[in-house]
Amino acid sequence: MTVPTDVPLPPGQVLKATPEEIAEAEAAESYWTPERIADAVPVELEADEGGEKDAEKAPSLGQKSDAASAFDKRGVATAGVFLIADDDDPQPDPGSRDQFCSASSVASPTKSLIITAAHCLNDNDRFKSLAFAPGWKPDPAHRGRGIAPYGIFPIKKGKVWIDGRYLAQGPAKADDLDFAILRAGPNSKGEFLENATGMGNELTTLHSSQLAQRNVALIGFPGGSKAPLVCPSSTTKGFEGRFLEIACDGFAPGVSGGPFLRNFDGKRGDIIGVIGGYKTGGTRDDVSYSSQFDADVVRLYNQAVNDYAPDTPKGAEGMGDAKLWRHAMAATPGTFHTESQKYGDSDLIVKWSDGEVTLYPGDQNQGFYTGCKAGQPCEVQLAKPNDLWSKYADVVTAGDYTGSNAYDLLVKWSDGEVTIYKDIDQKSKLPTSSSQHPANEIKIAQAGSVWKHARGIATGKYGGNKWPDDLIVRWVDGEVTKYTNVDGAGLHAETQLLAKNSLWASDSILITGGDFDGDTSDTNPNYDLFVKWSDGSLTIYQDVGTRGLGGKSTVLAANSTWPHARVIAAGEFGANNWEDDLFVRWSDGEVSMYGNTQADALGREYQLVPPPNGFAAPRAAQSSDPCAQVCGPELYRRSTR
Repeated sequence: MTVPTDVPLPPGQVLKATPEEIAEAEAAESYWTPERIADAVPVELEADEGGEKDAEKAPSLGQKSDAASAFDKRGVATAGVFLIADDDDPQPDPGSRDQFCSASSVASPTKSLIITAAHCLNDNDRFKSLAFAPGWKPDPAHRGRGIAPYGIFPIKKGKVWIDGRYLAQGPAKADDLDFAILRAGPNSKGEFLENATGMGNELTTLHSSQLAQRNVALIGFPGGSKAPLVCPSSTTKGFEGRFLEIACDGFAPGVSGGPFLRNFDGKRGDIIGVIGGYKTGGTRDDVSYSSQFDADVVRLYNQAVNDYAPDTPKGAEGMGDAKLWRHAMAATPGTFHTESQKYGDSDLIVKWSDGEVTLYPGDQNQGFYTGCKAGQPCEVQLAKPNDLWSKYADVVTAGDYTGSNAYDLLVKWSDGEVTIYKDIDQKSKLPTSSSQHPANEIKIAQAGSVWKHARGIATGKYGGNKWPDDLIVRWVDGEVTKYTNVDGAGLHAETQLLAKNSLWASDSILITGGDFDGDTSDTNPNYDLFVKWSDGSLTIYQDVGTRGLGGKSTVLAANSTWPHARVIAAGEFGANNWEDDLFVRWSDGEVSMYGNTQADALGREYQLVPPPNGFAAPRAAQSSDPCAQVCGPELYRRSTR
């Protein structure tokens, strides 16, 4: 289906450039000089998490390309480079240089729409200087440079339409929504995009049964090129029932967002996709992908044409919102659900402020199954709201303490009692009053014991065997001890790892256990201890079972963001076999997962629940907001300047 473009503009929208818009275009031209564009680098996503094609090896636009002979030195009027100024993305930028993707114009009543891949943008890019240079081609008068024959078109502030699910869940979990529509202002001559270049490409949707298409051209700007790389008259096929796949050589970093054009006549065609989607466009230069264009892209197009407010991030379905998650007081990973027990995958138990206890089955995609859908595990209430858990359940952790190949829940109560609830699964019911003592309850420390002084407990494989039945305990005076082979008979073999001290007493805020250094041994694994300090720094003590607290590595130096982490838990929430995925609940209720975290670096962040007010506003806009002083970064924690 081709989206109609002959509908009138909504009332109040007039196609006439204002002096302010022309001034913005002049400023964009002044910034985006040919030299600056030549020095820009492709937008970079971490390659090991499905990032853009070998992006860490990408050349800049200023470097000479020896790519194949399919470059069109005349340029393509409806295709160009999408320019991205320095941003506040928490992922490291390549030398803080300007960045680019590929993009194309879309026919519309506004004469001003372009389309690119959503992964070319991040949350803060929506508030930064963006621009489009259509028809980008080599400058015959200056070897090694390009020219924008139609001028530079600045993207209007706040006029970026990305699906809210993509904003919340990111390129891995929402890869079928990897497209963005943007509205450009006029160029410095006062010309609107389609008035300058001619009609844009016709936005065209495909049913999942129509993903195999003929006569499709693929266009993009691989890193070193001044001219668009054109793969003419190729064919597409469906991939996983929701992506277009095309085989074309030479589509290296920089091509993300470039159009799939059916019936391309050398200038324009029917746009049926943009490079992105699966693995943000693929991991090989000779195979590229696009998310399927369906009703979701039409919705964004209609938002742009009618100048509706862009989406705000929408949390993972069924996870609730930030207001809810501010009440998550503790969380612990474990293999609880019978479906997870088949493969040893991690689930999450959450204790809420009202005493409710909930089990979230992991989906092995850095998230959780919620609600109850056919063929999926269900979110389960293990305990209804109650005073027992609300007031007295002080610390919770989980492991296989009773040797039955199912995880048990260990609770340290505020009076010093320590209790194990054996073999927790989706059918379990936890007690909700002190008079209830289910058959699976095992008391391993009495009320009034020294355990009332335990402030943090991390379960892991610290004892030299394959069972997660060992504890690292941080005490109120800063002492750190290890207990190995905890079981139904009690706590055994205490070893002091650190004598009492003021640093750990006052500054070690949260601890959790995991396998961040990739120990692959099944028979003699060595878990690591993750520590969040009061200044926001993050430390991992590697292989505590054999090295004690001697193998220290810094994951993150002191910062203003991580002091606002309130709950952390490390588990096997992703697709590999290591407990290296870090669940975080922030002070404003946002929930994140840092997948494949390493001993010296955080993994990529997947947002499971967005912050209350969506993504970060620029720092300059925070001065009058009391939350900027009272709450710290919280709602704005992605803005680091």
